[in-house]
Amino acid sequence: MKTSYILCAFFILFVSQVNAQEKLKSEKPLPIMAWSGIPEGETNVERFTELREMGINVNLANYSSAEAMQKALDLAQSLGLKMVTSCPELKSDPEKTVKRFSSHPALAGYFLRDEPVRKDFGYLAEWAKQINAIDKTHFCFVNLISSINTTKTEALGTATYAEYVRTFATEVPTRLLSFDFYPILTQGIHESWYDGLEIFSVEAKKLAMPFWAFALASSYNTLHPIPTVAALRLQLYSNLAYGAQGLEYWSYWMSQGLRSAPIGLDGKRTVVYDRIKLVNNEIQNLAGVFVGAKMISVNHTGVVIPKGTTQLMTLPSAIKVFEAEGGAVVSQLENGVNTFFVVINRDLNTSLPITILGDKSLKRVLKDGTVVLASAYAATTEIEPGDVAIYMFPTKK
Repeated sequence: MKTSYILCAFFILFVSQVNAQEKLKSEKPLPIMAWSGIPEGETNVERFTELREMGINVNLANYSSAEAMQKALDLAQSLGLKMVTSCPELKSDPEKTVKRFSSHPALAGYFLRDEPVRKDFGYLAEWAKQINAIDKTHFCFVNLISSINTTKTEALGTATYAEYVRTFATEVPTRLLSFDFYPILTQGIHESWYDGLEIFSVEAKKLAMPFWAFALASSYNTLHPIPTVAALRLQLYSNLAYGAQGLEYWSYWMSQGLRSAPIGLDGKRTVVYDRIKLVNNEIQNLAGVFVGAKMISVNHTGVVIPKGTTQLMTLPSAIKVFEAEGGAVVSQLENGVNTFFVVINRDLNTSLPITILGDKSLKRVLKDGTVVLASAYAATTEIEPGDVAIYMFPTKK
């Protein structure tokens, strides 16, 4: 009997210690949006539940009428999802349409245009101003063209990609910025991806505007492989390391011409669905790191670093030693009382050995959001292909 009491006391002590572990919390989840989301003909509880279970909380799809949009908004509200409105009436009668939807609990914003060039900014500005005059709470949504070439931008109508982003943000009042880039190729990673991400994040920071960025959820030609977990992680965590405050997937629902998507042409889930579900779940567990974070710096390691980026040269005072035996993205994100040291393995095939030693304040953030002393782990560890390791220390006052 005495042995049983001892075992019981030990179990209670163990459980209390586990429950007492520090865990990061976020007041709100990270916005994660599906582009080409659930088609109008599939607007039902089962499909919207399926979307939510994959870890999507914002849906964007085109609807044929305001009535169809209303049905989708009502359904999204019942399941705790948000919608970006897209229907013909938003353009033909913006005043009436915005008044109809502006107070809807499921409304996230208003979709205006995908990938405009400089000559489109004028009409987009007028349209956005019409909407903002009625609804001062929700954003207008325009997705900007990717930065495939950051200097030869004649087709965009500007001298540089930075000018393209800056001019749009100055002229079109959207409240947030978005751009797409699908960098994972069958032959490796696109050489301009980090260059463009660097420019976009710097411009967003100068403008004090949040930005959202993409990961490819589909394969639209033979240049792009079907997304793997490593490829999804690399895109999403890199976006977040550069300060993104929202993530987007294209395309959720497969259409003719695509080679894959989370939901196939037959309406059934593909292998990509569960891969995205896994990554979305771990990202939301880390929302306390990324939501509301301010990007302080982003650098890279490796013998050769991506063009347009800078080599890591200095460390925060809480970290005494950091070595990466290969290419990594290294970001510092300040989020209130905590600052995070985010390390991403840029290699999609090989694990990255790193060594990190810090002072007593340095902690490690695990994938479930649990925070433990960094000293509880060996100084040398490995980051899996495309994956992330996150460390935390107090923000300097």
